[in-house]
Amino acid sequence: ALQPGTPAAAVAAVYHSPITAAVTDLGLGVLRVDLAPGISVESGVAGFADLPIVAAAQPDYWVAPTAVPNDPGFAAQWGLRNAATANADVGAANGWNVTAGTGNTVVAVIDSGVDYTHPDLAGNLWRNPGEVAGNGVDDDRNGFVDDVFGADYANWDGDPMDTYGHGTHVAGIIGAVGNNGVGVSGVAWKTRVMALKFMNDANGGYTSNAVLALNYAVGYGARVVNLSWGSPTSADPALAAAIGRARAAGVVVVAAAGNAAANNDATLFYPSGYAVGWDNVVAVAATDQTDRLAYFSNYGPRTVLVAAPGVNVYSTLPGGGYGYKSGTSMATPFVAGALAVLWDAHPEWTYLQVLSKLSASVDVLPGLSGAVATGGRVDLGKLLDAPTSPPVVPPVSPPAVPPVSPSPSTDATGPRVTTGGFSGSKAGTFDRVAVTFSEPILASTL
Repeated sequence: ALQPGTPAAAVAAVYHSPITAAVTDLGLGVLRVDLAPGISVESGVAGFADLPIVAAAQPDYWVAPTAVPNDPGFAAQWGLRNAATANADVGAANGWNVTAGTGNTVVAVIDSGVDYTHPDLAGNLWRNPGEVAGNGVDDDRNGFVDDVFGADYANWDGDPMDTYGHGTHVAGIIGAVGNNGVGVSGVAWKTRVMALKFMNDANGGYTSNAVLALNYAVGYGARVVNLSWGSPTSADPALAAAIGRARAAGVVVVAAAGNAAANNDATLFYPSGYAVGWDNVVAVAATDQTDRLAYFSNYGPRTVLVAAPGVNVYSTLPGGGYGYKSGTSMATPFVAGALAVLWDAHPEWTYLQVLSKLSASVDVLPGLSGAVATGGRVDLGKLLDAPTSPPVVPPVSPPAVPPVSPSPSTDATGPRVTTGGFSGSKAGTFDRVAVTFSEPILASTL
């Protein structure tokens, strides 16, 4: 800001300063100065503050919208925004500045079911377009009556209600309705979660039923499938074939790495182990609140692609409740939700483009080097190319300023010596001196 009444001719000192690259007149005596290359903001502010015509100089602060939801439980969701350890989260707020999801991408949760009546999930549940709710008829003739939100392969009916809680917790991490003033927020504020139950109330189920659920998900248009379960058993040909069918349909399968602190490269953990052989499978390890590999998490630089928060994760529970769970089961839906938001932003992308972007957009962490293939944890902001620093502003040419003839100095104190250095042309002899003054002088008067 210039001193009131500063004449236009005097403003040339700002325009033609050696630390000025460009000047923009903002009106009312305020100028924005783009600094010359190599000049720090601190030194630029100090330099201009010393000019007599300048009333005040300050940085031009970079600001950005803060996409933080109004859900009261968001403060407990450290995996989305970590207040204790800066940046030890998935960068959700940065990503949400770009998009929080459009609801175009269907994410299938093949698990213990989903509480589709939960007030924080109901708005983001997938609806079967071929089924009429409550009419007691198998309208789409798929073998299930009233499979409106998905299907239950544990009990072979159209009601995938979750009573155990695992699947509901997973679904909330992916897509609890965000910014609705209720409970928590999912990675995707708006999405479509397809509920597919194959585990019973004791949280166990047959692989064959998981195969049927995966086929259902692919047949009804899911683009991302979340598998937060598994075991270090031998490969199942039927499940491998189902994953192959998902690949042919362009579907990404996100699977938990396991919770035995084991090296999956040595002993494969399935279904995440199908990442060896199927390029549409993403195996996910878990990190803790300090951005380190969780003590229980399986790992493997060949078989596990990426990590995500998986310790004390706060999410939805059946009956309208909320609570904490830990495991790679909780890390996996962070990745599934992030991929859903990415696909919402780029619906034309193939699954290979989506996974390539995932691999290239992680936060690389020292603690994950040698533990996962990418060496990093998922970051929604980077995944969506959210800006984290000021954009590059092209230089603006300064307006024409009439030439100003230098006026003679009128200060009473005169120049002063700021530095001096002596040297000589041969050892032991000083025969020259370099002197720097605080202001220009007439050399003839020296």
